[in-house]
Amino acid sequence: METAALQRSRRPLLPPALMRWATPVFWWGLFMLYEWVVFSGWEETAIVTGGFVVKDVVATILAYYFFSLVVLPRFVLPRRWLLMALGLLGVYYIWGLTSFVYYLLLDQYGLISKNSYDYMHRVIDYGLWGGVFSWRAISMGISDFSVTTLPAVLIRFVQFLLTTSNQSLRLQRENLKLEVSFLKAQVNPHFLFNTLNNIYTMVVKQDERAPTMVQHLTGLMHYTVYESDAEKVPLRREVEFLEDYLELERLRYGRKVSIEYHKAGPLDQFRITPLLFFPFVENAFKHGVDSSLDASWVTISLAVQGGQLHFEVSNSLTPTGAKREFGGVGVANVQKRLALHYPAQEYALHLGPQPDGQAYRVALVLRLDPV
Repeated sequence: METAALQRSRRPLLPPALMRWATPVFWWGLFMLYEWVVFSGWEETAIVTGGFVVKDVVATILAYYFFSLVVLPRFVLPRRWLLMALGLLGVYYIWGLTSFVYYLLLDQYGLISKNSYDYMHRVIDYGLWGGVFSWRAISMGISDFSVTTLPAVLIRFVQFLLTTSNQSLRLQRENLKLEVSFLKAQVNPHFLFNTLNNIYTMVVKQDERAPTMVQHLTGLMHYTVYESDAEKVPLRREVEFLEDYLELERLRYGRKVSIEYHKAGPLDQFRITPLLFFPFVENAFKHGVDSSLDASWVTISLAVQGGQLHFEVSNSLTPTGAKREFGGVGVANVQKRLALHYPAQEYALHLGPQPDGQAYRVALVLRLDPV
């Protein structure tokens, strides 16, 4: 019963199709009421006051939709700034022409009062060019335009900026989510098959390390599937994921590869964006160790000092080996995610081969978020 009542309370008051019409009608109705209150203070006849209201409402609606349907999509989005300026000028002329025609009608039917005679004849006495299009006309009419038609156009422009920026940010986040999913998939196929094969061999040989290896693999897969979707995760969990991965790589390579790992600092006190370390460590094995198993090594250090993370990965290179492109989608993904989640002044990333060509080094310094 409570669920049904909650669902009824969440239903919209009007059907969506009707709401699309009712919403603009409501706001334009409020604008018309505002115009009526303003022009009622001029102490004109009801027909003249109503005419002023209709004139400004019609001009503002025309200008609003001209700006929304023409200027924004055709000039602002493609960044055609000159055409955008001309479009804004066109918005003003919509209001100016509407006012000119209305003043002519009032003059033709003798409805211009003494109070507004000078105000209207400063427009119609100079004709269409002098009363609407000339610089003189713009300089006189811009103040009235600024308190009638311009606010609606500015509101539409701000709404457009907020909508497009939110859409852009949402697309960035969705793309990064897809790329994070790609990172998770990278953990699976080749590495997973090799690891399972090694564990199987250990089980057959009744190696006492087999249960520990299964535990590391379980921790790694659990983190990638269930925990790494959050925007920020505890730093310790990210480090535990890294350690599980390293233990499985130790199992895979055995004594053929020297793997050194050091960590220090208060890991429990901070949070971090997930899966930042893995692409760099995975590359160290993929491009360094896999290219040659002769005297290969990987060194990883991770330290937290003064609220900053200092992370470094180095791996051996074989100068005579085949040249392979470092980085790839995984590293590019990390760079995008760093730029999205951290201000530029809060992190520094340096990566590249060492001058002697014997090693490749990645160094990341990052300001951490406290728990």
